[in-house]
Amino acid sequence: MNFIFKNTLRFSILYLSLYLLDSFFKNSYDLYSYRYFSKIALGVSLLLFYVLNNKQKDNTKKRLVIYALSLFLIGDFFFITGNSGKMTHFVIAAFLFIAGKICYSVRFLNNEDFKISKLIPFLVFCFAYMTLITSIVYNNLDHYFFPFLIYLFVVMLLMQFAFLRKNEVNTSSFWLVMLGVFLSMIADSINILKTFYNPLIAYNKITVMLFYCLSQYLIIVGVLKEKTTIDYTENVLKTNL
Repeated sequence: MNFIFKNTLRFSILYLSLYLLDSFFKNSYDLYSYRYFSKIALGVSLLLFYVLNNKQKDNTKKRLVIYALSLFLIGDFFFITGNSGKMTHFVIAAFLFIAGKICYSVRFLNNEDFKISKLIPFLVFCFAYMTLITSIVYNNLDHYFFPFLIYLFVVMLLMQFAFLRKNEVNTSSFWLVMLGVFLSMIADSINILKTFYNPLIAYNKITVMLFYCLSQYLIIVGVLKEKTTIDYTENVLKTNL
């Protein structure tokens, strides 16, 4: 197990292979039920990769990532059954994803002060995004309107906390997580449009999973590469001593 999961390149090849397998099953009507294996295997592999490579000193932050990945894993199961026509399972999956995103958000939260001016461009983007996506699907939301708003709010909350890591962690970790969160937002947007606007939206069977899997991968790799400014200062002091 360590041969694969303790090496980022080998794990990446495994993860890509599992994604391609899952994508094949997803686009094959007769083989769709095999997604219960391929999709779950994707989530389990990422969870194992994180647990075996994590060196985070803060156990609370470590547990939050494990909780998030576990919630996404269970959510994937309900999402598959939801796509088979069980709308209740789809809603359960959405709330599990919300809980997972909240865990990520709390994990990215830091105690440093920040200037509100730093958030203004980001808040403008959030407002424009929420207004656009809501205006497109509003007429088809019906009694899903409030769950939809909650989901969008959590998506933007995750983006905000990921953005506020800037200058608090090393550059590679910041951009990997930020790109992962952005790709997650794209996957969510396509899924929302597919569900509440047009179920035949172009290439949704490929793009949703592609962006979702990439986002999870990049977020976890970014978290594993994380070094805070405090860690950096401590290393400099040790070197000088």
